Amino acid sequence: MPTLSSFQPTLKSATQTERFHGLDATRTFALLIGIFHHGIESLVTYVNNDWATQDSQSSIVLDILFYVSHVFRMQTFFLLSGFFVHLLYHRKGETAFIRNRSKRLLLPFLLFWPLLYGLNWSLWVWGIQRVTQLSRPEAIAKLPGFMVWEQGFPLMHLWFLYFLILFCLLVVLVRPIMENWIDPAHRIRLFFDRLLAKCLQNWWGSLALGILMIGPMLGMTDWFGVDTSASGIVPRWASFTVYGLYFTLGWFLHRQPGLLNNFRKFRLVNLGWSVALIGALITINLLYAEPNAAVAQIILAVLNTVYAFASMTTALAFIGYMMVYFSEPKPLIRYLSDSAYWGYLIHLPVVVFFQILVAPYAWHWLLKLGFIFGPSSIILWLTYQYGVRHTWLGALLNGKR
Repeated sequence: MPTLSSFQPTLKSATQTERFHGLDATRTFALLIGIFHHGIESLVTYVNNDWATQDSQSSIVLDILFYVSHVFRMQTFFLLSGFFVHLLYHRKGETAFIRNRSKRLLLPFLLFWPLLYGLNWSLWVWGIQRVTQLSRPEAIAKLPGFMVWEQGFPLMHLWFLYFLILFCLLVVLVRPIMENWIDPAHRIRLFFDRLLAKCLQNWWGSLALGILMIGPMLGMTDWFGVDTSASGIVPRWASFTVYGLYFTLGWFLHRQPGLLNNFRKFRLVNLGWSVALIGALITINLLYAEPNAAVAQIILAVLNTVYAFASMTTALAFIGYMMVYFSEPKPLIRYLSDSAYWGYLIHLPVVVFFQILVAPYAWHWLLKLGFIFGPSSIILWLTYQYGVRHTWLGALLNGKR
């Protein structure tokens, strides 16, 4: 029987011209799912009062889609971010890497945060007024904590960018320490290479990797999987650790890109695990919607443990199927990939504006989705095509076209 030490990692560096089309598409769709996730939030029945508006209509379909999309989208995004950060670091070198990440991540964060905070603050006040008929001062008094700094620096949806900046900073700080002092012979890294290879080369691999997430998942308190990170310069340790582990997994995956074939190979197995585990999560939530205090913490621990496995299996299944259908270059997918960063940066005030407009009306939820996503999509596309793609802003976000 093979042992861990008998597994040899298939270390292989990406070529200078290699482009991972399937992974590009996966990362793009993870961001697009995020736009959809926020776009339906006003119609979901179990969100808290922190959203800008609560629609008069709702749907169990949207409730499920909202929950399921939260299970895997950002986990997938950070896994792929780690993969591409490893590629970029070793392709360009540390100095060029720092320059690139400062331009692509830090500068957009500093540039867009003030604008987005002002827009979102104004929209949240308007949304509260439109639903409650309160005066402006009364509506301002009802703003959620993350909008009025009570919970720390209001990162809003730009928390993903902030986390990426921190992860890249950790790469720059930690890698030289590992290289020069802790692991100069690469024994530790080779051990994790073998461990990752053994996991991904077996049908049970996604479950084994899910074990890594149990610890930080047990630190979640929001009853909605990974806690929101929309505020605070100091991240919530549990959320930061979960996404950091996915990022690290992606970093090590790029050391052995040949392992990507196993995402395709076991996609159906991982999909089966995913459906079963998400089904279990939904069932537990329905059965224990209002648990008494005596068992609440036990139920929360069970949910978070199942969530650890559900996220990993769903993320790996998602990547596997995306690699099957989008492994070849497609002009439309490349265009979406180029535009997704801009779209995700600015989408929140756009979709929230239309959510507030349609919230009071007793229209069918499908019609409301059309009124939210139709004009929002047009605005995001027009601003990208004519204001970003071939301008200095496009060069800042994605490089020259």
